[in-house]
Amino acid sequence: MGIRSVSQSASLRNGFCRAAHIADGLPGKVPACTACCGGGTHGKAAWSGRVKTMPGTVPSDRVTAAAAALTVFLTDRQIDAGKLNRFTALCDEIRRTMEFDGRMELAERLERDTPVNDTIRLRSVLFHLTGDLYHLERILHYLILGGDSADPAALHYTHWCISRQLFLGTASGEKMATFVACDLFRYYTAMVRQIARRWGLTPARAAFCDGPIRRVAVVTNQFTNQGHQPTRDCFDFAARMQDDFGLDVAIINVNGMPARVENVFIPPMVAEVAADLEGVYALKMFGRQVKVASFTEPAFSQDKLRVIVDAIDGYDPDLIVAFGGSNIVADLFAEADARPVVAIPTTSSITVSLAHIVLGYEENDHTRSIPALYRAPFARRFRPFTFGFTPPPSDGKRVETGFPDDTVLFAVVGTRLDLEVGEDTLELFDEILERCPDGALVFAGEVKELPGRLAALRNRDRMRCLGHVPDIRAFYARCHVFLNPPRQGGGGGASYALAEGVPVISYGSGDVASNAGPAFCVPDRDAYLARAVALATDAEALAEARLAAKARFVEIGDRTRCVERLLAYGEEARALLRGGPATGN
Repeated sequence: MGIRSVSQSASLRNGFCRAAHIADGLPGKVPACTACCGGGTHGKAAWSGRVKTMPGTVPSDRVTAAAAALTVFLTDRQIDAGKLNRFTALCDEIRRTMEFDGRMELAERLERDTPVNDTIRLRSVLFHLTGDLYHLERILHYLILGGDSADPAALHYTHWCISRQLFLGTASGEKMATFVACDLFRYYTAMVRQIARRWGLTPARAAFCDGPIRRVAVVTNQFTNQGHQPTRDCFDFAARMQDDFGLDVAIINVNGMPARVENVFIPPMVAEVAADLEGVYALKMFGRQVKVASFTEPAFSQDKLRVIVDAIDGYDPDLIVAFGGSNIVADLFAEADARPVVAIPTTSSITVSLAHIVLGYEENDHTRSIPALYRAPFARRFRPFTFGFTPPPSDGKRVETGFPDDTVLFAVVGTRLDLEVGEDTLELFDEILERCPDGALVFAGEVKELPGRLAALRNRDRMRCLGHVPDIRAFYARCHVFLNPPRQGGGGGASYALAEGVPVISYGSGDVASNAGPAFCVPDRDAYLARAVALATDAEALAEARLAAKARFVEIGDRTRCVERLLAYGEEARALLRGGPATGN
């Protein structure tokens, strides 16, 4: 899906001063799939249009041609929506088709020879080509050093563009060990403080009421529809606090991710906004009802944030639950010690949050992996937790896969499969089917490019893209093994597979690995292949794995227990504030 319009603020050179006119005459806000392309908390990069394909010549000539093509966009002072889409498509095509050494040579040439004053534009392209976090560091440091001359909307937009690239796993190198805990967290903290100071958004400290928590505001950056995993989870937490624990609960849908382009960061990002959810209303989902206040104004502005902050203060909650990281509105309250804030992560990676207490996605203390120099602000606020899952309802109707009933079906499920299933992963899947003559593989989730990429595989006839599958539990009733590609997300889909007795195979990092546990993780490609073949060809091994999968879901899936623990941590956060201002981040 392509960008349809670009904000006027996107024409700000480096996010500070106007350098060129941006044509934004196309009306309306920019729709896109959700941050995780329909199933996560980040926005979707948008690219479309014709791609300038590099000629099939010797490598040095191809680098020269690529440099020339990119320089046109890097130096263009009249970037409109169409050019932005073509620019992004060109960068993506080069990243996908050019060897790493060629991309490194290209990046070096662009950095040396291109007369570009737009730091964000140049450095984001260099990162997109190389995965070198040095270039993102340059962007963050540049904006922080800009102080009050930096546009808060550009700061916000850049933060989310970077966060999305990290979530998608595009970064590489040793800097990954410290980038989020050091650079990104410090940038985010400075941004929140700057927004509070410059926009006058420092909430007053609320009076504490005696007794237990009675009223809770669940603040979320995105709330779209019941097909969106984080929306379902947010609603489920709120509904359980209300119905099972007797609390007064409101979901505050900030729509806090970028809904329009604010600078020329490549690739751009826009998040889905459900415009029909504007206002205050009672929302029904899965037989429950919770009140929601939703703010769909696309611009990230002082006026929008002031209205939301005032609405939360007017609701006067005893506890604010920040649902997901980078929750700026919740963090304005936390930074001011105005109300107790507990953050629930929606992914297993480091949660960027200023909340008084930041829960873990799982019981293990992930802060122990943070280098000691940067660990303290994370470790002192971390509390062990299990996110929990509530499987969606199912009508049990048969899901057609196109394969006979006696076929051993491998399932790959996700909402970003075009991005997450790389060429190496496809080769692995192809080899699995090569060794499992009675097996087939189905991809569940909306895709555009993946079907075309399957055509080059030896066992393409035993692979099928089903698109979006409305009843995921009925789908898993047809499947035997869940194959997880290397990725950060996918935790919900894997958890529902476990609930239905479908064993998971995953490498040892990311949300799926956290939810599935060590018994379903493998160390390398050879072990992945061996495990898949064993489950497909050994009925006894598969039966044991099915029982283990169901047992694992019992361990991680008790959402009622999760809510009980959340409220206990909420009481702890209240006690921290009663004792005086919290230790600063």
